[in-house]
Amino acid sequence: MNASTPGRLTFRLAQPGDFDAVVKLSEGIYDGHDYLPFIFHKWLQRDNLDVLLAYSGDKLVGLQACFVVDEGRTFIRRAGRILAELRGQGLVRQQREFARKYVSEHYPSLQRERFTAVVDMASSVDQTKLLEYDIVAYHVQKKFYGEAEIFKTNLVEMKICSREYFADVVLSDPVRALLFPDNIIIVNWCPFKPIRSNIDHILQESDKIIVEKCPDHVSPKSLSFGTFAPCVKFVEWIIVVYTKDPVLFEAHLLHQLKRACEVIDGDFIFLSFQDKSLTPLARKLMEEKLQLKTHDFLTEKMYLYERDASK
Repeated sequence: MNASTPGRLTFRLAQPGDFDAVVKLSEGIYDGHDYLPFIFHKWLQRDNLDVLLAYSGDKLVGLQACFVVDEGRTFIRRAGRILAELRGQGLVRQQREFARKYVSEHYPSLQRERFTAVVDMASSVDQTKLLEYDIVAYHVQKKFYGEAEIFKTNLVEMKICSREYFADVVLSDPVRALLFPDNIIIVNWCPFKPIRSNIDHILQESDKIIVEKCPDHVSPKSLSFGTFAPCVKFVEWIIVVYTKDPVLFEAHLLHQLKRACEVIDGDFIFLSFQDKSLTPLARKLMEEKLQLKTHDFLTEKMYLYERDASK
């Protein structure tokens, strides 16, 4: 594929041999929190994710990943970037317009475009803000796991959520409505509808799905997703907890932190996305009880937006 747009940009699909050029394009982005160099080759292997490269002449100047979920009805915009010296010239808009055209041509059932951002763009007339989460971030040193006494006591017993349990129990009508009242699951910055056809996509974004143990006849009241996310300068463990119960919320934070310590051999940044009502609980646990130091992350907010893509 090779197509032109105004501004003399041309576009084509990324190939494995483009890796070095993509890394060079991404230098300095997100203050060391850029994940793309570590996920690029895996993305190229996905059937429903395309990476579009933008060129000015022979020079790579931009990139946009297109991730299609929700049975072909939702286009998730990911990893967009334009060379720093070319920003402000309308190239971002052109790149996004081409991505929308490309996705709509390949997915005729497309209804919406969604994307997460770290700035509030609610004033824009062509998009709607669906969700707003607080973000807390903490430094965790390798030695922390062995020294933390709180890991030796389990207030709530947890278990790994299997694919079958996720499909048959978590996504059953009553449990789904309880855990996901907005009808959206956020995993690793990506929004999904809580439907069975998205299970494989969700599992690709999460390394640990945790649920509280309960008898077979009792529905779970909490669920959390944890994602191992190596970045250019940091290693991150990103979590989202779904529950209204403060005790279960704290238990998931602890269990995901414990899992991260077991998986990551070294220091890392622990990131939690949650509703603002739960942020004081997260800070009390992480800062007062565990004595972890805050990390000066890119932002303290994550916003989810939607655009109509059916026109």
